[in-house]
Amino acid sequence: MRVLFTPYPSVAHLLPIVPLAWAFQSAGHEVRVASHAGFMPQIAATGLTPVPLGDPDSHEARLRDDARRPAEAAEVLRYADVMGLDAVEREHWITFYQYLLNPIADYVRTDLPECADLVAFARAWKPDLVLWDELFYAGPVAAAASGAAHARFMLGPDEIAWSVDRLEEHAAELVAAGLSANPLADVMRPIAEIYGLEVDRELMLGQWTLDPMPERFGPPTTEKVVRMRYEPYSGAQTVPAWLNEPPRRPRVALTLGESTRRFVPGDWDRTPKILEAVAGLDIEVIATLNSLQLQGLESIPDNVVVVDWLPLTQLLPTCSAIIHHGGMGTFAASRAFRVPQLVCDTEESVLMRQEKVEAPTYTIGREFGVREETEVETTQWIVPAKKLEATWTSEYVITNHAGARLNHRTLTVEEIGKLILQVAGEGVYQDGANDIYETWLATPAPAQVVKIFEGLVSFRKGR
Repeated sequence: MRVLFTPYPSVAHLLPIVPLAWAFQSAGHEVRVASHAGFMPQIAATGLTPVPLGDPDSHEARLRDDARRPAEAAEVLRYADVMGLDAVEREHWITFYQYLLNPIADYVRTDLPECADLVAFARAWKPDLVLWDELFYAGPVAAAASGAAHARFMLGPDEIAWSVDRLEEHAAELVAAGLSANPLADVMRPIAEIYGLEVDRELMLGQWTLDPMPERFGPPTTEKVVRMRYEPYSGAQTVPAWLNEPPRRPRVALTLGESTRRFVPGDWDRTPKILEAVAGLDIEVIATLNSLQLQGLESIPDNVVVVDWLPLTQLLPTCSAIIHHGGMGTFAASRAFRVPQLVCDTEESVLMRQEKVEAPTYTIGREFGVREETEVETTQWIVPAKKLEATWTSEYVITNHAGARLNHRTLTVEEIGKLILQVAGEGVYQDGANDIYETWLATPAPAQVVKIFEGLVSFRKGR
C-alpha cells in the first residue's frame, strides 16, 4: 500500500506518528509524510520521506496575523446553554469550540496553498490510505478528493467527535436559536466545495479513528475506533554519559511541555513554585526547561539539573517519578516506562477569556524564537494555567493509583514537596504505574495496527 501521513506542523504532533509510520514502512509499504513546507527538516530527521506543502519561506498558518481567533466566551456558553450541557460536558464543548476549531481552520483555508498542494499530491501519488492528524483537516479533503481510505489519528481525548455528536442531537434547537448547526462543517465547507465534496460525518471524522489513548480516556463517542499502543518516541540524540550512571538518590524528572516552552513566558507561575518545593529534598531533579520557562527565576536549587532538551525515552528509565504538564506524549512515555506521575492540573475551567493584562497567554501570530513580533494589535486572551487535557491525565493516574494531581495554585510549597516525596517513594504509586503499564502492553502495537489497516483497506476496496 501507499500510506500518507499528514501531521499538524508541530513536534508534539509529529513524534507520536513516527513509530506507526515506520511500522508501515518496515512492513513493505510506501510511506510519505506531508505537512507545511517549513516543517520538512523535523520530518526528515525521523528518517521518513517528507512532502512539502505551501511556501517554504512562509510562516505556518497559526503564526499569521490573520489566523482564526478564539470564539468569545459568551458565544461558547450560549451553545452550551442551548444544548443543555452540564458542567463536565461544557468543558468538552469549550475545548472543541474555543480551542480546537482554531488550528483545524488553519489548513482548510481557501486563500492559502497547503490544502491545494496536498490534494494535488494525493491525486498524483494515489495513496491507498491517509492517516490524518485530528487537527490537520486538509488530510480528509485530500483523501476524499483522491479516493483514498482515511482515518483520524488522535492525540488526546476525542472532544471533536463528542461535540459533533452533540451538535447532531441538538441541530434543530441550535438553528431555532439562530446558531449554526455545525461550526466544524462551516469551517470545512468552502474548501470542500472547490473539490465537489459533501461535508458529511465521514469527511469530518474519518472512516475510522485511530486512538492511542487508554479506553475511557475521554468522553464517549459513536466512532469506529482502532486502538493502538502509544509507543514513546522522542527523536535520536546521543545519550549523555551521566545518564549511564545509576542515580545516587531518587531521581525525579520535571518537564512542562513542548507547547508552553514556545508560547508562555515564565510558564505561568508553576516553575518557580515547583523548584522552591524541591529545594532541600533528598532527591535529584532533572528539569527539561528552556530559558523561556525559567524566565523570572532568581536561582536554581542545588539538587536541580536544568537541561534544555533531553529525550524522555532516555531519562525516564532512570527516574522514580515525573512531574509533568499532563500532555499526551509525556503521559504515554511515563506509562510505558512504569514511572509514577505527578500531573500539573489546576482543575479550573478551560474557558478562555479576554482581560486587560500586560502579558496575554494566547497571541495570534507569535511564537518565541520563531516570530516574536506581530503586526496587529495584541489580543488579550488569557488561557487557564494548565494543559487542556491535564484533567483527563490527572484523573487517569489518580484513579489507577499511578500518581497524583499537583495543583500549584492551591497547594503550598511545603505541601508540594511532601507530595513529590510520597509519589517518588511510596510503593502504592509504583504498583499503580506497573498496572497501567500492563494495560498499555496489552494494547495492539504499531506492527499489529498495520495488519488491521491492511485488512480494513482491502475490505473497503473489495466492497
